[in-house]
Amino acid sequence: MKNVKNNLLSVKIIKDKIDVYMPSDYKIKKWSQLAFKNIQKSIVNIKLAHSKEIMKLNKKYFNKNKSCNVLSFPNNSHLDSGEYILGDIIVCPDVVKNESDLYNKDIDSRWAHMIIHSMLHIQGYTHEVKKDKDLMEARERELMNLLGYPDPYYAK
Repeated sequence: MKNVKNNLLSVKIIKDKIDVYMPSDYKIKKWSQLAFKNIQKSIVNIKLAHSKEIMKLNKKYFNKNKSCNVLSFPNNSHLDSGEYILGDIIVCPDVVKNESDLYNKDIDSRWAHMIIHSMLHIQGYTHEVKKDKDLMEARERELMNLLGYPDPYYAK
């Protein structure tokens, strides 16, 4: 894994007790830091949640009554203390594992892609319009390549 040193991003990881593979905090922080634009000292919260919890959030905020791999909530605001809150990311380890199996992807490669994808979202990247989607996917491919992982959009 590429060694990434980034003192501008503080990553807080909250893990539910889940009986499925979850990468180490070290890996999650490294993937987050790699995808961070280094604009200003920032905080991101990453929650690894059960499928029921992510389903509730998906229903509440996106009107989709199903679980999903990741939800991203940009915040982009300053606290009174001066700290900049980049946003919150919720990842469902069960869905990431299932997708890893379904798409025949290495589990850490799939996790890295989900963290990178969601970090880009909370920094303003989108994929609703083709031009934006192409830009976001190109950045994801570039970052995954830096980590030594294959193209995340190519199934084996």
